[in-house]
Amino acid sequence: MNNVDVSDSFPLTFATRGQTVALTEIRAGGKLRQRLGDLGLNIGMHVRVVQDDHCGPVILAVKNDARLAIGRGMAQKIMVRHFERDV
Repeated sequence: MNNVDVSDSFPLTFATRGQTVALTEIRAGGKLRQRLGDLGLNIGMHVRVVQDDHCGPVILAVKNDARLAIGRGMAQKIMVRHFERDV
């Protein structure tokens, strides 16, 4: 597991559309962590929330701006923190 500060983390479902966040923790069992890893979601990576209508999947922009839809239950278990780019 990577050493990532989780003190200011919140569930991915709380991120807003257009916000870029860094993944800090996955609060799930081994099978879900493995599934998310297989999808390319790893601790420390940055993703941008493309769509979050509060009633359907959360759509993320990941590596090379590819889109990934995550169910709300799964997104609730993914902890993230605000990501601010260096200026």
